[in-house]
Amino acid sequence: MLLSGHVVIITGAARGMGEAVTRKCVDEGAQVLAVDRDPQVKDLAAAIGCGAYVGDVTDPELAGQVVADASDTYGALHGLVNVAGVHQHGSAAEVTDEQWARILAVNLTAPMVWTRAAIPAMIAADGGSILSFASIAGSRARPNCAAYVASKAGLIGFSRSVAVDFGPHNIRSNTLSPGTVDTPMFREHEAAGGASRAEQLSHIYLGRLGTTDEIASTCAFLLSPGAAYISGVDLLVDGGRGAGT
Repeated sequence: MLLSGHVVIITGAARGMGEAVTRKCVDEGAQVLAVDRDPQVKDLAAAIGCGAYVGDVTDPELAGQVVADASDTYGALHGLVNVAGVHQHGSAAEVTDEQWARILAVNLTAPMVWTRAAIPAMIAADGGSILSFASIAGSRARPNCAAYVASKAGLIGFSRSVAVDFGPHNIRSNTLSPGTVDTPMFREHEAAGGASRAEQLSHIYLGRLGTTDEIASTCAFLLSPGAAYISGVDLLVDGGRGAGT
């Protein structure tokens, strides 16, 4: 198993890509602490045998508690996966202060908070892997998504900074940027007036949406010893979309 003996914290674990990543990490032998504001995370944890925490991922006290529990219960922390994210439409002329603040809080500040909490425990464990979910929008802007684009671009930069600063401690930091994946978040985005499935497929050279299982498998690899020399990378998992115009 790829993650045998690993202890991993996953935020945004209750559904969609976060749920798939949580299930995959457990299947690959990791001890997982799953975090989400949705109480459904408790049902998931009961079904697959992992720890569960309900709370807002922007809360530094929650991050500190979960990291401490990982160390106290399992003796170490080896992996952190920042999946939690929110999306909101709006150009720079339309986005409200409240929308801007919330999107950056969840998509950019929260990964910083969890990374900051995790680093000392990873140093104590002689290294670790931090993986944050960015987006293809972080490197190629989408129309009418100013706050979301800014948050994901910032997350890519933040992750690279962590790779540079903590590489000497054997801590790897990467971002995974999914393309269009068939998740509840995608369906909500489409229903709210975002690009339709047909429009998305016109830009995807493999001719289909991604699956949550495909994203989870990539995530498990990046957390594993097999990816020991990969750090500071933004990995596109997008069906070839980024290869074209």
